Amino acid sequence: MNKSSHPARFWLSPASLAQLLAGLVAGIWLSRQGEWGADWQSRSSAGLGAQESGAHGWAAFMTLSDNLLLAALLLCWLMVAGVLAANPSRAFPHSAPDAESRRFRLGALSLRLSTALGVGLVIGLHQQPLVMAEALTRQELWLEGRVEQVNRALPTPDDSVRLVLRVSRCDLFQPTEVPGADAGRQAACQRLLDQRVQLRRYWPRKLPRDVATREALATPWQAGERWRMVVRLVPPHGVSNPAFGRSASPAEFDRVAWLWREGIVATGYVRQLSLAQRLAPPGGLAALRLHAEQALWQRCGEGEGEDKGGGEALVDWPGSPCRWLAALTLGKVSALTHDDWDTLNATGLTHLAVVSGLHVGLMASLVLGLSFGVLRLWRPGGWRFSVAPWWLACLAAWSFALLAGLAPPALRAALIVTVGLWMASGRSGLGVWQVWMLALILVLGLDPLALWRPGTWLSFIAVAVLLLAWQGRSRPRGMRGWCLATLRSQWLLTLVMGAALLLSRGQLSWLSLPMNLVMAPLVTLLIVPLGMLGWGLAGLEQLLLSTGLVPSRLTGMLADGVFSGGLWQLLAQGMAQTMDSLSSLASTQGRWPQSPMAAGLSDATPSALILTLALMALLGAWLAEGVPGLDGRLKRLCGSVALCWGLSLAALALPWSPAALATVGRDAGTRATEAASFSPRAPALSLTVHDVGQGLALSLHSHLASSASDSTGASRQGPRHWRYDLGAASRNASARLPGAMPVAGEPIGVIMSHGDGDHAGGLQALSAEEIAALWVPAGQRARLEHQVSWLDEVAMRECVAGRSITLGELQGHPVRLEMLWPPAGLKTRRDNAHSCVVLIAHGARPLALLAGDIGQQQERELQATLRQRLAGRGLPLLVVAHHGSRSSSGDAWLESLAARHAIVSAGRYNPHGHPHPDVVERLARHVECLWHVGLDGALHWEWSPQGERLQPARRAGGIGVRCLGVKSAE
Repeated sequence: MNKSSHPARFWLSPASLAQLLAGLVAGIWLSRQGEWGADWQSRSSAGLGAQESGAHGWAAFMTLSDNLLLAALLLCWLMVAGVLAANPSRAFPHSAPDAESRRFRLGALSLRLSTALGVGLVIGLHQQPLVMAEALTRQELWLEGRVEQVNRALPTPDDSVRLVLRVSRCDLFQPTEVPGADAGRQAACQRLLDQRVQLRRYWPRKLPRDVATREALATPWQAGERWRMVVRLVPPHGVSNPAFGRSASPAEFDRVAWLWREGIVATGYVRQLSLAQRLAPPGGLAALRLHAEQALWQRCGEGEGEDKGGGEALVDWPGSPCRWLAALTLGKVSALTHDDWDTLNATGLTHLAVVSGLHVGLMASLVLGLSFGVLRLWRPGGWRFSVAPWWLACLAAWSFALLAGLAPPALRAALIVTVGLWMASGRSGLGVWQVWMLALILVLGLDPLALWRPGTWLSFIAVAVLLLAWQGRSRPRGMRGWCLATLRSQWLLTLVMGAALLLSRGQLSWLSLPMNLVMAPLVTLLIVPLGMLGWGLAGLEQLLLSTGLVPSRLTGMLADGVFSGGLWQLLAQGMAQTMDSLSSLASTQGRWPQSPMAAGLSDATPSALILTLALMALLGAWLAEGVPGLDGRLKRLCGSVALCWGLSLAALALPWSPAALATVGRDAGTRATEAASFSPRAPALSLTVHDVGQGLALSLHSHLASSASDSTGASRQGPRHWRYDLGAASRNASARLPGAMPVAGEPIGVIMSHGDGDHAGGLQALSAEEIAALWVPAGQRARLEHQVSWLDEVAMRECVAGRSITLGELQGHPVRLEMLWPPAGLKTRRDNAHSCVVLIAHGARPLALLAGDIGQQQERELQATLRQRLAGRGLPLLVVAHHGSRSSSGDAWLESLAARHAIVSAGRYNPHGHPHPDVVERLARHVECLWHVGLDGALHWEWSPQGERLQPARRAGGIGVRCLGVKSAE
């Protein structure tokens, strides 16, 4: 019998595990590619009917279309060939021994690959989230399900409740009376069963008067509860704002991909709060987690006076120092604020705040050590061969992961620790790399979406780096040996993880190495163990109270949790003060560069980037040379390649290199020199309409001369970067869009069309030092002063028809921002009628019109002036007024402009229905290219005297036209 035919060696040998891992990854990856994933997403009618009749998974899987037939036949052929070849004595009775061995190896390879590929394809398709159908967009639905996650119990005027609901029942809120009319929507509704949706519960704009709604508004929602509610949903969507002019920025957050990885198939918000019904309280593990959160909240000194009835405390973590303990000991990552995550990312400590392998492994190690210590005292003779400590350590790891909610990081950590304990016990017979591959196979098999989660690969790469660093090395001796080993391991992890983050996010953390050297031992060896000790004290306090043997003077102290609460308060205050002290340092020195750079070299700091990569290459090669376990020739080859690459990169940063000379030339030249040496191929103006949802945010960059003057005739050094409106759904992100901010330290000019939140909501994100001039209509200044406190520190100018801003000169003609509206002394109560309308013009030639939110009445008053200025020529670019509202963009107005490009800045699923279908019809009749920011993403327009170019962030596949109209995109 061939040794390789043994089942354990057949499936668990290093080569076998590598083949199984490759096949599994390929199968899961293929499940999302091409038409297979699309067919699985569209399995609505037959699959749903099978589920309703009782056949769930298999009947639904059989509803796939015929394009899976070829793949299924190929897999079957590979498996049959593998089985026949794996048994050569039966399939080929007269074959030679060598041929038999070769056939066996080929058959085993085919069998493993086909099995893993088939399993990966099946589980990838079966666990793939079914994205909500467009037929239910903005429809009111009855949803019933269990709350899986919630960031806070009650909404506030400044923040909403974000929750994730696992749907168990879906019905139409108002079905029609016509038989069969709702069949399609009802089928689409059934697709949501057992799927996850993300909902928001908002604070009402006006406090309700009826008692039922007030009571519903004051009712807290907790994780684990079952609710029935009225919601309005939309498919997953997000904004797209890449850095135009360079490669797409890797730092841009892809919200749609993130929602898909989290298994969320729709987003929306709760409607008619008075109709929401709590069907069941939390139960099982959810009830245990809720009780633990409430105990931590009350005993940490934050829960006094927060009882909402029934003895339950209302937990509200944001702003509480105990939120750090909730994250570290309970896995409550939603307790941390956005500022906390910014600090963690800037210092490279994100892995410490998430229940990961570090925490789960620590708990397992503590339990393992304590178990062996107790067993050694109890049974001095046979404690080494006992199996019980290993089982207790595994139980502790899974208990900690379950207490943390069994989120993907916790599940991944528990699986890795379980396999690691199996290997460390000496009963597996597997090597470290076999364990590494087996753990990765288990993680992907149980959670196929982990293939697309960056945290999965960062975790396994970090473990692989540590395995390479320590493989073949002897155990450190003494305090000095352990300190040097820790320093070397952390330095190697910092280099590898820094390179990965630099390539994926466009930034790296300078503070990662020193912060991890200090904070990692502090958190893992002190904060987390003491925090878990607090839970042990809390359990002991409850146990003593239940016995009734405690003296009366201690009963009150134990009931109040004096011992556990005192320990938690001490830890929480220390952790909060430490992170607060790191926050200011991280905000200024944490990330490099300060703004994420695009893939490739940044124009602002090419030499610094090249030098950094060179140093990383040289240091990485030095460390790789000392890694044992690698072949000597391979180490020398890798070291030589890394050394040559590092030296060549460093040479590019020298003063005489072409890149450095080009950079010095750009930095040394003045703006006037730039204008004089203006290249015909380079754009004179760059305009970007950002994707900010339902709102307008526009950036204008001038590549012309430096001197600027306004209509008063005063000449000064004016800004090259201008912003027209700063509207966005998120105030913190609206003014920090990619490409919106210029070189650090250079102020910008801002023009606010009017004071509505979808146009001026992002003004708060800027500071007075960043603004060189702020132009505001006279009728809107008071509104902005209520929103922003520093307006009196900025040079404010009034936007009045007839005034202009000269950006520079080109070919003997000035390039101006001309203000066409409002006229001086305008008296009207409609804020939209005060909108500052700006015309970008080169001499007498109009280039682009920014219309704000004006209506058709204002358009009629401006129509004659613009018709005369255009003189029969079409307007190159028009930003459509009022997001495509029916009250704007009249036929006569659009006919007089005859715009080549018309851009509608509106959210994709906005509640106002913008752009209105009537406006879309009018635009389709009078413009050449029609763009929708919600569909096309951010739009970048470049102009020079030789021509113009418009580039969308998103491109529709399969459409070969130069522009994509709104009607075509729908």
